[in-house]
Amino acid sequence: MNPDAVTVDCSWKIENADDFVRTKILWKEQLSELSEETSIENCFSMSQLNPDSGPCTLKIILKNNRKFAALQILSEVPMIEVHGQYEEYLMTVRGELLEEVEGTSLYECRIDLKKMQSEILLKFCKLKEATTVWLYGISAVTRPVDAIPSMRTLSGQPAGANHLLSSLMQEFNQGGKNFDSIEIVVDKKIREMEQRMMNRIDERLDRLEKRMEEENSKMISMLLDLKKNSK
Repeated sequence: MNPDAVTVDCSWKIENADDFVRTKILWKEQLSELSEETSIENCFSMSQLNPDSGPCTLKIILKNNRKFAALQILSEVPMIEVHGQYEEYLMTVRGELLEEVEGTSLYECRIDLKKMQSEILLKFCKLKEATTVWLYGISAVTRPVDAIPSMRTLSGQPAGANHLLSSLMQEFNQGGKNFDSIEIVVDKKIREMEQRMMNRIDERLDRLEKRMEEENSKMISMLLDLKKNSK
């Protein structure tokens, strides 16, 4: 990964790394054993500027035609909040304790993103009274992004994609609404489609559960009859 295609912003002061923290990230095709691959050259610390500076966050932005698919972090932080593009909350990841020596703990956090992101903001949690946080290694898996989204990927079938795009265009044209990007609208439509699918699945599960209860009742009745007739 070309360092110029990555920008890094930290809410605390990055020590012993200057502006080259982006060169410390290991770019991978898939997550692996980071604890065996990292070295002293990949370590850096972040120091609190003042007591009112808020939690320590690290924001990484890709400026090329790629997006994050997964990340892996070695640090002394037991829990990391993950935020995506527009700093929307994605998940909270609890780290696996790998080692603890003389009061210093080493945690590994693996972050598998359900949806690829061009921006990732990591919020380091449960630091107690710590004013300095060490990162011993960070790796990232990225994937190229197609310039034009696949219609079949969006809806599963061409007809559904045409309906989706038609609906999007109507939203842009109605009432003079302004959207930051078409991605926001696409996300909204996809969430609505997913919700409709989940509702249908719930309805089918309810019917299946009711049918199973009826079958179980019949089975119990038959067993009781068999038991009664065998006496």
